[in-house]
Amino acid sequence: MNFLRLHDPLLSILFEDDDIIAIDKPYGFNAHTNDSKIEHSDFIQDGLIEIYEKNLEAKLHIIHRLDQTTTGVMIFGKSPVSAKKYADFFFSRKVHKTYWFITDQSIDKNEFTISDSIFHKGQNFDALTEFKSIRKDSNFQLWEARPHTGRNHQIRIHAQKANIPLLGDLKYGGSEYPFLCLHNCKIEFPNGLVILSNPPKHFENLSILNNKSAAEISFEADRRERLFSKADRNQCYRLFHKKNKFKNKNFVIDQIGSEKLTQPSSDVEIKSWSACEGKVIYELRSDAKNNVGLFTHQRLQRHWVLTHSKNKNVLNLFSHTGSFALSAAIGGAAHVTSVELAKNNINWSRKNFEINGLDPQKYQFLMRDSLTYIEQCFSKKFTYDLIICDAPSFFRREKSIFKIETELQNLIEKCLSCLTTGGDFLFSTTADGLFIDAIRESFLVAKINLKIEKMDINCLLPSLDFELPDEKANLKSFLIHV
Repeated sequence: MNFLRLHDPLLSILFEDDDIIAIDKPYGFNAHTNDSKIEHSDFIQDGLIEIYEKNLEAKLHIIHRLDQTTTGVMIFGKSPVSAKKYADFFFSRKVHKTYWFITDQSIDKNEFTISDSIFHKGQNFDALTEFKSIRKDSNFQLWEARPHTGRNHQIRIHAQKANIPLLGDLKYGGSEYPFLCLHNCKIEFPNGLVILSNPPKHFENLSILNNKSAAEISFEADRRERLFSKADRNQCYRLFHKKNKFKNKNFVIDQIGSEKLTQPSSDVEIKSWSACEGKVIYELRSDAKNNVGLFTHQRLQRHWVLTHSKNKNVLNLFSHTGSFALSAAIGGAAHVTSVELAKNNINWSRKNFEINGLDPQKYQFLMRDSLTYIEQCFSKKFTYDLIICDAPSFFRREKSIFKIETELQNLIEKCLSCLTTGGDFLFSTTADGLFIDAIRESFLVAKINLKIEKMDINCLLPSLDFELPDEKANLKSFLIHV
């Protein structure tokens, strides 16, 4: 199966010049692609260099690595020449690196050096690390580590030797904790370049660590904010996502413009405000269930529609509050048709067009059953250049109930039948009963039944605020080109 990573306009770069880019590495990502699948996931997680190469559409080169569980400054070369230049700085030990780490162990020393060699891949390597105490409270201590050599797990091994193992580092004697606490704060090069990364909030305020649940929320939010550090604070993305293994429910926090919204929530305040995706503005309304009218897991798909709709005839089925249709219209679509059964959502969609300076009268909003409409398009031989179908698990029709499991094949074939040659079909669903392989099989069956000569089937990878270890993005999304 082909997996496609869409461009993410929120993905940030910490520093860039003609030679290098530096990123603010989040927790939980490898430098290179990890060939094993994420547990409980259908996706293979790209390494950070592959993620940024795809986003920048440029070849990058590893200069140095940080472990999966280390955050902070990580650097890629923009050419083989620049990569070698900066790698030589590291190899010749001309780079000054400053790390911070947290331990729950207390020692009397405030400053010392460990010079024990480190055994790796059958050999002993010389290693030297300077340690300095920065801050203490009743339960935790914050330390600075300055490694003079770059051995594998050097800080973690030397911290264990000094009886101050890192919090969360079970491999090297640390106490159990939901995450490991090690951050690369600063890299100083001999050419005068200094790159800084702000530490996570629990490094600045050690008391956060006393409440593991609160610390985990702060940690997860930091992980996403590190990815999107240069993003306008009025943007929308997921901050926290955790599955309750006992209740089999998700607990999530979304950053929706200026508002942080929690689900499930006991807050029944009814309010409205506006937020952005790029330059697209949405009117949002929070009800007792915090259903705001915008799904953060579809933000990359909306951006793709915005950048691939120019001069196209676009159909948006199950259009909800019109976010996809709006993206197509702002992207210069020649014609946009929104089909949605709920009258309130149709009016909401029109309002979203108005606040973006678009005249709703120039676009088509149909209060119709989406399945019935696409069946009528098929019978009347109406065609579209781009069809967007974000299908629900079920909905009540006039005389029956739509269930995605039983209607999937019919829905897919009718949509594909209404595509112009060279057209695109963006299909998504969050239905629990459907798996990626089953949806892909439906496309292959449709290809045979409709006698389509060529069909490119791409499963879309989730955005990085969803694609993280210990999470499962429930959204199944495909981009089909015929």
